[in-house]
Amino acid sequence: MVLWIMNALSPQVVRERLMSGDSVFQKRMVEYLETAHQGEFCEDNHIGVRDRVAEASSLPDYADPTHTMPESAPPPCKVENCQDCECCDGLRGWWVRLKDVVNDLLLKSNMHTCINAKCRPKGQIDCKSRFPRDTFAQTLLDTGTGALTMKKGDPDMNTFNYIMTYLLRCNSDVTSLLSGTAMKAVVAYVTEYITKTGLKTYHVFDIIRSVF
Repeated sequence: MVLWIMNALSPQVVRERLMSGDSVFQKRMVEYLETAHQGEFCEDNHIGVRDRVAEASSLPDYADPTHTMPESAPPPCKVENCQDCECCDGLRGWWVRLKDVVNDLLLKSNMHTCINAKCRPKGQIDCKSRFPRDTFAQTLLDTGTGALTMKKGDPDMNTFNYIMTYLLRCNSDVTSLLSGTAMKAVVAYVTEYITKTGLKTYHVFDIIRSVF
């Protein structure tokens, strides 16, 4: 799915303003993009999430989030600046559960695991999917070219969005298209996926039945 934001600045204008030294624009652009897509577990790392999920999945009441529907958010508190009521506590608890579920989903659905026959055919040394990827502790801006290198903490995941992951409950990639090259790459990527062989009908029914 490609979303074009109405009245958004063109990639060229964004690049020019990033190169102009407008520190306010640079800061707000980075904040926006870091909110739009992420590249690491939510407030945790791979080992921590793996151990936490292993412990949780051993409990009898554990529900695999890939087989369940998302829990709706409770209604927000209507009292201005309130922090301590039952409604506020319920909303805070929901956010804690959301982060745990998102990390569980990312571990199950978004982590790349190299399989020799698939990732390195005919003795190829490098992974065909180009994993592991470079990681960056913070977003970097090249003021000479206007290029942004986004913050990314995990080498074995593409970028995604926490809320979309929570809602979709499956593998998904999310990125911002700020150049013609990026747009062409996404068109090629999507074209490759939609031309793959589809699921058999009985597989689709099995998935639906497992969810409901």
